[in-house]
Amino acid sequence: MASQKWLVTGSNRGIGLEFVKQLSQRKNITIFATARNPEKATELNALAAANPNVHIFKLESTSVAEAAAVAKGIDQIDGEGLDVVVANAAIANNWQKVTEIDLGSLAEHHRVNVGGTVILFKAVYPLLLKRQTRKFVAISTLAASMTNFFEAATGSVYGSSKAALNYVLKSIAAELGPEGFIAFPLNPGLVDTEMGRGASDTFGWGEIALKAHESVAGMLKVIDNATKEQNGHFLSYDETEIPW
Repeated sequence: MASQKWLVTGSNRGIGLEFVKQLSQRKNITIFATARNPEKATELNALAAANPNVHIFKLESTSVAEAAAVAKGIDQIDGEGLDVVVANAAIANNWQKVTEIDLGSLAEHHRVNVGGTVILFKAVYPLLLKRQTRKFVAISTLAASMTNFFEAATGSVYGSSKAALNYVLKSIAAELGPEGFIAFPLNPGLVDTEMGRGASDTFGWGEIALKAHESVAGMLKVIDNATKEQNGHFLSYDETEIPW
């Protein structure tokens, strides 16, 4: 089996950390993981210490300079490019209703969740071109679906940023599909992470059944099996497709 190269952003905790955990157990793989503050990413650093195939980089999502440095660093390690990029880094800390929206918070969510993904893609595009797999996946949410819109305040700030993110992935798929790219947003489900529990507490959803290891195992299966037929589709961890 040929060696694969993966990049996972936002790997210091939750879903991102779980991606690195599960990927590090694979053979013939190199994992590049990012965190805003690597020095504080205790579990991620422990993983890298135990697995020489895991390399950590500092990345604040909205920093063009740091994204460029990550791409340069990856290229300097082996120069073989990237097969798969999982754009996981995001924020979700505002559940205000439309009548209460803080415009600064709205702008911040779009700057990080949408702008950060665009910055990342532009930085890693040349690395993806070096390989034939060329998969770029962004972690989205069911709350981004307009068709399956549910009555929760998530659409005000967080949901709207993820809907815009979906549009970016659709654009990447449309523009670069002819170059062999497979790009799509991926719904992890409502996961028992710090971010998921924050939303659940806000809306009174109670205990969250879906654990991070279950969600990530499902998402890895989707990513591994994704073909050009899935390019530009909105997919979910349970292998279903979500309407836009």
